[in-house]
Amino acid sequence: MKKLSPSLSKYLPGLLLIVGAIVLVLPQVVTQQMLLGSDSIFHYNRFYEAAMQLKNGNLHYFITMYGFQESGRIVNAVYGPAVAYFNGILLLLGKTWFNFQIISDIAVYLLAGTGMYLLLRKCAIRRSYSILLALFYLTTYAIQYWTISQAFSGWAASLLPFCLFPIVTFVRKKEVNILELAICTALMIQTHFLTSLFVIMIYVPCFGYAFFKTDKRGKLLGKLCLAIGLFLLLTANIWAGLLEVNLSNKILSPFINKNMYGTAISLNGYRLTNWLAPIALVFFGALQIILLVKYWKKISALNRLVSLEALVFLVLSSKLLPWKWLSVNVPGVDILQFPFRFFVPYIVLLIISIGLFFMELGWSKKKVLVALSVIVIASFGQAMYNLNTALSKWDNATEFMYHKNTLYFNDDVQDIKNSFFSTDLSLGLKYVQKSTPDYLPLYTDTTDPRKVHGYHNYHWQVIQKEVVFRKIATKNGLVVKWKAKKAKQITLPVVGYSHTEVTLNGKKLKSSEVKHTTIGMIKVNQKKGKNTLVLSYHPAKLVNWAIILTPFIWVICGGIILVKRFRGNK
Repeated sequence: MKKLSPSLSKYLPGLLLIVGAIVLVLPQVVTQQMLLGSDSIFHYNRFYEAAMQLKNGNLHYFITMYGFQESGRIVNAVYGPAVAYFNGILLLLGKTWFNFQIISDIAVYLLAGTGMYLLLRKCAIRRSYSILLALFYLTTYAIQYWTISQAFSGWAASLLPFCLFPIVTFVRKKEVNILELAICTALMIQTHFLTSLFVIMIYVPCFGYAFFKTDKRGKLLGKLCLAIGLFLLLTANIWAGLLEVNLSNKILSPFINKNMYGTAISLNGYRLTNWLAPIALVFFGALQIILLVKYWKKISALNRLVSLEALVFLVLSSKLLPWKWLSVNVPGVDILQFPFRFFVPYIVLLIISIGLFFMELGWSKKKVLVALSVIVIASFGQAMYNLNTALSKWDNATEFMYHKNTLYFNDDVQDIKNSFFSTDLSLGLKYVQKSTPDYLPLYTDTTDPRKVHGYHNYHWQVIQKEVVFRKIATKNGLVVKWKAKKAKQITLPVVGYSHTEVTLNGKKLKSSEVKHTTIGMIKVNQKKGKNTLVLSYHPAKLVNWAIILTPFIWVICGGIILVKRFRGNK
């Protein structure tokens, strides 16, 4: 067989990934149908907020002034702010929610494929194997989770391969690359906090291996400390935001899953057709276990570590653990919400392990390529079938979107659907609203969301009151205007945190003059006639410096990488 030219060989992986991404979005492009899953409205409000701030040059890092019913609540500052603004840019480019969905899906596919390909190449896996396994990764539900349900862990899954570069350096070179470790860890913290904990779980055994195998432990620890220091600078905005909000407020905990056992992976249980898809994933999982047992002594240290870590995450994601007992008896375990989240790192580690086995066992290159090609083609077919199944719900008047805790402000279903194809991005979010209460401040003794009734209270205190008040986003803050028939205390559909500043009818109110509902809605004494309230947020000065400093540190690190690459090429 004639070899490919060097230039074609260089660009072929990128071209194949682009083709793969386009193929996976084709069903939606052709059918012109939307996918509005369980997390779509929540995240679309986040991205709309970021987009409108960028479009209007009206940047408010903490409070929301466009999304989430223009309520002044804090969301993006404590939940992946960098990726939220990145999606805001994609939304402005797309101009409609439908276009944005296509563009964001392609972005996730390209990130996931590129990251997986580069990670496998870093593991010294053959180029042809790497590209086929990277294409296979696009079809797994870890990535499809964003496409079908708009779950943000899909973005985390797309970036996870990039974040595992350091484990190869740990094991193969027995050293720490300061810039690599700091950036890779910071990248996930900036995206998805829970997945960043999984990343650290993966790092620890690999670093431990390097520590015990090297005779330069002091130097290794010194580099680790420097990497941690740089990591803290690269994530200063995250820590500043979390400390700012949580130290000065009592914050409502996110949704608590009462059925953790029911959301664990099993061959005959929850989401069989989703998380275990494509079916080749089950085959790879079984193959890995067989090969690990049979060839333990013949494989590399990296393969042993990666394979064992994969099995640990598989067990953590499954019903092999007593999740019913753990959720009741172990404090803090409910922060995981869904055990199937452990399945995302399992998939990535499994693919690395399979690629290493193909290389280390010396199997026929031709046979492996044929088998992988068949698997990839079949997996693309299954992914597109599942996507078409999900898209078919769009034509159903009652199931065209996930509707739990969702309110519709238009009786015409077709109008609602059309709004997501409109260039008026606010329209869809006005017609469809969700009473998600995450990160609201609590003015009560409990932080248990089951006792606070956050969904119910947000529904009645914010969403149902929107029509009474006029809200305007300005550079000075969120302006709320209304008319009153008489002077009395009134509850406004805007949120007040400890550092929220309230100005009513030109007078700055003291904290003692502002009351709050259980979930933080502001209560003030209105006057008869026209009333104007200005809501702004003023964090500690150190917090502002941390937020400003972070992007500059990223730019400096990016510049260093470019200079090193230029010198290396030269």
